[in-house]
Amino acid sequence: MATVTSRSPIAVKLAPPRVSVMTTVHSSASASAALAKFDIKNSTAIQVGDLYMFSGMTAIDLSTFEVSDGDLATQARMTLENFGLILGDFGLSLDHVVKVNAQLTNIDDFPVWNEVFLDVFDSPYPCRTTVGAPLVVGDIEVEITAASTPRR
Repeated sequence: MATVTSRSPIAVKLAPPRVSVMTTVHSSASASAALAKFDIKNSTAIQVGDLYMFSGMTAIDLSTFEVSDGDLATQARMTLENFGLILGDFGLSLDHVVKVNAQLTNIDDFPVWNEVFLDVFDSPYPCRTTVGAPLVVGDIEVEITAASTPRR
């Protein structure tokens, strides 16, 4: 083990103090009720500063809580419509979305998802990631998560 000795004082540069960012947990009554049907417990959204991060959503009818049995295009559109409704609960819209993550049960369906994405969102498009993954609720083909900010 090396020992360092010094006859002069050592100047240590300290990191700036951490800025406290307000974190708020949000719930949407319709989204929470839909999740409760499947015994899924999570927040609808977590707000950190101006950024809202939303939990995964899928093609669940928010009035009947039934999973859509449509094809990927139908499910993706319904899921994004659900996000639009939930964003509205927070004074936001799909125009405020800055990041979209999509999980597809069949990655070969990416062209269909891409078409829906380009139809729903306008330029400048949100950042996005799409992966193939098995999903846990019913016979769904897509689950989408999003992040938004009021300053887009």
